[in-house]
Amino acid sequence: MITRTVYKTARDEDGNHRSEGEIRDVPWVAIAPVANAIRVLERRVPEGQLLFDHHAHDLRGTRTGTGSLTVHTLGIRVEDFITWANHEAAAHGLANEVIPPDPHGRIGTERFRRSLAWHIARRPGGLVELAIQYGHLRSSVSAGYAARSRDGIHDLLDVETARATIDTVADLKAALEDGLGISGPAARRAIKAAATAPRYTGTVITARQARQILANPHLVVYGNPHTLLMCVYKRDKALCHRGLKDTPSLDQCVPACANIARTDEHAAGLQRHATALDQQAGHVPGPLGERLRDNATRLRDLADVHHRTRATLQDGTA
Repeated sequence: MITRTVYKTARDEDGNHRSEGEIRDVPWVAIAPVANAIRVLERRVPEGQLLFDHHAHDLRGTRTGTGSLTVHTLGIRVEDFITWANHEAAAHGLANEVIPPDPHGRIGTERFRRSLAWHIARRPGGLVELAIQYGHLRSSVSAGYAARSRDGIHDLLDVETARATIDTVADLKAALEDGLGISGPAARRAIKAAATAPRYTGTVITARQARQILANPHLVVYGNPHTLLMCVYKRDKALCHRGLKDTPSLDQCVPACANIARTDEHAAGLQRHATALDQQAGHVPGPLGERLRDNATRLRDLADVHHRTRATLQDGTA
């Protein structure tokens, strides 16, 4: 997608600073739901107007002049969204999906943004999506620009990344104590991380604590449900890149990587996925069906390796 951005540091041909800035077309990376939402907004407003132009979105039509919806109005829209979501949950009998009243009052745009970030970070591949949507690809945008344009967005990214990491380690610790089996070249490092991690459950993690957590080499455990494994990251062992980054590329996991660990839950997921591939293979042409069956066999082999080499705390093999 292409957006128009005002560059405040623009200079003229003589090198003098242009106080009014310069409008430039720049690419904006967005995940599919965001791109679709923007396309809908583009249809609702006249060409060349703001996406949230108040003339198009102000249902009461009481405001004059130009500009976008105000923060106050957007806050009301957030509350209206919660009402709509609860109505839909009730209509479909989804009691667990109801958004409960907040004891601290109205949600507002800032708290809505942070709540949304929390949920994005805990989806498969969510940290990547969170970085895209809230940081505009931190590696592609300078720290100064991101800080100015997103009001400390790097702190938000650090906090949510740290929370996701702590949640992964805490869940692993509880599961290991319940008898969960674990395998893989990084299994012992994962067990050590679970045993020594500080407890943050129920506490508010500050940006400073988040940076300390992310800097702790014993806490770099990343859940990656999409690839049915856990990454216990060590930079010099990573195969997802050539040791050039301080964090893993979870969308490029390599099965032979020394940072991989798998649990009984991952192995069960491999078996389920293999069964689904076999079912798909029966409904597609020969060559494609063979490829699906080969992939199913590979997944079952990974699950078998796990069951042969798994260790648990209870049997003393971990």
